[in-house]
Order: sequence, then structure tokens, then C-alpha cells
Amino acid sequence: MWKVSKRKYRGFVYTDDLAKPEEFIRFLRRFVSPPEPETVEVGPELSGRVLAEDVRAERPSPPFTRSAMDGYAVRSEDAEPGARLKVVGESRIGEGTDVEVGPGEAVYVDTGAPVPKGADAVIPVEFVERDGDEIIVEEGVNPGDNLDPAGCYVEEGEVLYRSGHLVEPVDVGVMLEHGVEKVDVHKPLQVSIVVTGNELVHRPSELESETQVVDCIGPVLTAELENMGCVEVVGTSLVKDDPGEIRETVEDYADRSDVVLITGGSSVGERDHVKDILDDTFDAFIHGIRVRPGRPFGIAAREGTVAFTLPGWPTSCYSTFRVWVVPSLLVLAGADPLVVGFETEATGIKSKREVGVIARVRLTSDGAEGLSRDRSSHFALFREADGFALVPPGGSEHALILPLRGFLNLFNEVERKF
Repeated sequence: MWKVSKRKYRGFVYTDDLAKPEEFIRFLRRFVSPPEPETVEVGPELSGRVLAEDVRAERPSPPFTRSAMDGYAVRSEDAEPGARLKVVGESRIGEGTDVEVGPGEAVYVDTGAPVPKGADAVIPVEFVERDGDEIIVEEGVNPGDNLDPAGCYVEEGEVLYRSGHLVEPVDVGVMLEHGVEKVDVHKPLQVSIVVTGNELVHRPSELESETQVVDCIGPVLTAELENMGCVEVVGTSLVKDDPGEIRETVEDYADRSDVVLITGGSSVGERDHVKDILDDTFDAFIHGIRVRPGRPFGIAAREGTVAFTLPGWPTSCYSTFRVWVVPSLLVLAGADPLVVGFETEATGIKSKREVGVIARVRLTSDGAEGLSRDRSSHFALFREADGFALVPPGGSEHALILPLRGFLNLFNEVERKF
């Protein structure tokens, strides 16, 4: 069993304590348990929440044997090419029929309509010729053709989603389709944000000198968190590089939050007070990672609260937030640890032997291409970035790609291929 002790720093002290994902997750959950559950209705607001229990189907799918085509429900043994079958009724979607298909008979059915009793297949309309109240079969069918038997996709009582599942919008529809009206989810994780810096002001209209800077990262982090249904922002503060003010704000937020995010003040400069404050007020503190940008990243923890230190440069802060903090928040919110990414060839990205790289890249049909002028001071470069490329220390011809945008050059790729 590994231990994490307090550490004082003169510079970045890299640690391998949390090098493996399972150790990282165990460290987080050692101090903060997922929020308690609550029961909510299944609807649009459920998206982004984390299930606190398994969800089972209350209704099978499909709930009845239904037609997969517009056509005629028949007994397959009667539907030989050239056979004439009498049309004795119709089954419309949302209505069905009481008519039963007998020998030499057929019933017209809509796509999605119930298949009447007696029929074991559906002939598509394009494979018959209509002649008054009869159809002439042009192409035969086998038992089970063009229909979905009741419960063939999901049986009643089958598990739809496991506890810890992060609900996506499409999951809401799946639950409703299967008769689920209410589910237990974890309450949102309570998160606070502290942005530090003497140079920062809230709005461009507040600038009084050329040396002042508008806080652009605080609103970005707030927007990111508010888009996560499993997180609730309970406090945001912009504070000066004053150790007393920072300590008071952090302690206040730590008392009423599950997670505190702190930007700036965690490097090794004379006014970087955050690391010392966290070292004093939390039970465990790990500081420094082998990745650029983001080396001042750190994790402090005590019973019930975790704090993340993020770099002050907006580019470094946001990169570190997306790569490290977002997966951590999902874990703390009770979700299964899952990060969607892919590996591809990467060009134009360099990393040193001791330190890896989080690079902003443009995605092409050949892989990932590093962007020129990718510096921590160049925040606006995100306009051109499709994603992040993670390159390990020592470099590699391949990189793990974490997409920044939902659709990457989609129409260009469609035009190129089709």
C-alpha cells in the first residue's frame, strides 16, 4: 500500500506515485467518495449525470413482433414465387389488427406495425404485384424475414446501463423506449474555481493600464464545468497574489466544495504561494508532472476535498484541465474512468527525454500535425486546433489524440472519399 506524504519544494519534484491510472484513481477516491444518490425523472436534464445504480428495461424491445418493412405479412410456406394470396386486412403503425393470417392469405403492414398472428414473415411491397384484393408473389421469403420478434433486441429486466455510466443524450431515449421513468443518479459534484494573479481584471472595460490582463481562463473553466451535467459550480473568485487572500478563499471553498480548482501561483516564483498554502492545509500534496505545458500541475487532498493546481498561462491551464482534470472530475462524480482518444502518427511535435508534451494539433487524413507557434503564451492558437496530442518523454512517431471538437473536417473527408 503506497503512501503520499506532504512535501516541501524548491522546484518541481516529479513523482511516480500516481503513474498508473489505477493508482491515480485510487488516490482520488481515497479522499473523496462519489456524491450521494438522488432519484430523478428520465428526460433531457438527465444527460451528463452519472448513474448510481444499474438501469434495467421495464419493457422489452420491441414490445411486440413488428414489421421491418412496408409490405405484406404472410405465412412463408404460402409465399412461393407466382403464388396468389388474398389480402384480408391491414395493420397500421400505432393501431395493429385483430385479423389472423390463414392459409393463402396476406395482411398489409406498415413499417413498425404489429405483425398479425399466423404470419411468420413479411414480403416487401416491391416484391409483389397488387391485383385487386390479391397479391402475386414475385420473390419468396423465409420464416423470420423482414420482421423483428418481440424482445429480440432487449428483454424485459435486461440491464441497459451499469452503475457509473455517464448518461449521454441518446441514452435518455433508450431508457424511455424501454419504459424507464425514474433512475438514481449521483448528485452533482460541487466544484469551485480560484483564479489568482495581480495582473488580472474581469472585463476588458476594467483595463486601466497596458500591463493588466483580462481573465480569460476563469470563464472558460466555468463554461466547461457547466457543460458537465455531473458537476455544479458553487463558487468562482478572482484574487490577487496575496497569500492571506488566497488562503482565506481556498479554505472557504474547500469547506463547501468537493473539488477546488486553483489557477496560477503553483510554480516556483517568489509570488507563487499556492503550493505552500495547499501543503499546509491539506493532508496530501503531489506537485509537478513530467509534461509540458503543465509542469506546475498538482493534486492536494484531505478528507472530503480534492484541490487541483493549474498553471497560470491560459494555454497551459486549459490543456492541463482537459487532459488531467476532466477525467478526474468524472471519477470523483462516480463515473467509470473513460477517456475517448485514439492513436495516430504525429509530425512536427518534439518532446525532451525527461518531459513529455501536450501539443495542439491539426488532424489530417494522414494523422496529426503539430501547429507552428505552439507556445504557452499563444492562447488564440486554439482557433486552429482540432485536438491535443500527448507525446511521452523521449518522443515518439505516434501520439495519443484527444479531440477538442465534435466533428473534425467531416465534410472534407466525405468529399474526398465519396
